[in-house]
Amino acid sequence: MALATLLNAVTATGASPSMGTDSNKPAFIQVSGITSATVVAQGSVDNATWATIGSAITADGLITITNPPPYIRANVTVYVTGTITAKAST
Repeated sequence: MALATLLNAVTATGASPSMGTDSNKPAFIQVSGITSATVVAQGSVDNATWATIGSAITADGLITITNPPPYIRANVTVYVTGTITAKAST
């Protein structure tokens, strides 16, 4: 199991660095610190072109990606308040 901090106490919009996955195993992104913000999980097959996976979250929570693409990241798409941290496990 690999564990990585994708976003560390961020206070603005923007995407995290990507994390490689094992496409045969689920991936999880745990998000905390949302007061008023939107975070999405994104995936890519080439680590260059990104697409949103599932639904955006607007409260602290866990995103499960059952069949992840080779790369994942967290992206704060709307930021008003909060100190957002996202950790991923693959």
